[in-house]
Amino acid sequence: MIMIHFVINNISLKAKINEAKVARLATVDLECKPHLIPVVFVFDNDCYFIPIDEKTKRSRPEKLKRAKNIQQNPNVTLLIDEYNEDWTKLYFIMIQGKASIIGGKKLEKQNEVLLLEKAHNLLSDKYHQYQKTGIGEYVIMIIPQKVITWKNK
Repeated sequence: MIMIHFVINNISLKAKINEAKVARLATVDLECKPHLIPVVFVFDNDCYFIPIDEKTKRSRPEKLKRAKNIQQNPNVTLLIDEYNEDWTKLYFIMIQGKASIIGGKKLEKQNEVLLLEKAHNLLSDKYHQYQKTGIGEYVIMIIPQKVITWKNK
């Protein structure tokens, strides 16, 4: 697994990312049809982790539309935004990157085991709900390639 080190140096931007509780994940299928879902996430200063947790789902984790799309096309976008009635406080952070699915019973490399463990620890620290709901055995890892920000002034 190749990791492109993409550093976000802006302290204010890091704070917004770490404070955000929800984002939107966009994937695309083989027919170029977009798929957009709300997700919880964490950022470890290198990549983003999104759990495929144990909340009720219609399919097994590896059969979910987002997982199948990522397996077929790893290009994704993660959008973090905040709406405010005071439009001078509007902002968004759009992260374009390459995603992969980590986890399951066939963790192939020690690196994947460590990444999954790290993701689980970060997610349980950020979201207390994971004390009752399992994080699951799969996470989506996004390696950012481009970050676009906008803030209304």
